[in-house]
Amino acid sequence: MSASFGKFDTSDFDAFISEFENKIKGKQIATEVQGALTKTAGVVIRKAKQKTPVDQGTLRRNWQASGAKRHAGVFLIDIFNNIEYAPFIENGHRIVRGGRTVGYQSGIFMLRDSLREIDNNWENLVGKKFLKAIENLLED
Repeated sequence: MSASFGKFDTSDFDAFISEFENKIKGKQIATEVQGALTKTAGVVIRKAKQKTPVDQGTLRRNWQASGAKRHAGVFLIDIFNNIEYAPFIENGHRIVRGGRTVGYQSGIFMLRDSLREIDNNWENLVGKKFLKAIENLLED
């Protein structure tokens, strides 16, 4: 014996499920991007530390990265050194004695050069792994 209760339109429910799945996949992709940024920041910091001159080691020890975050559709991560003289070592500075400029110390470009190296090697470091993760998500 069977009973019939009528017909149900499931198109709204199907649309809801589809949107829900897309949001989950979007969050998974965002997580992959954040992971890739965090990994890349670690490589940049390691390279910047290698390029940082050492007197007492304070400047070298203070390279840091903020957590990866998303703002206005863009993923961001800050790499910084909070030692007050870090910008002078990075960018160069005047040498002043007795109130007179007696020379100029060129910058070391620890961070700039490290970022350029990573930019040139992005695909080898992270790109292939990241693209594979996105392909796996889209295949589901």
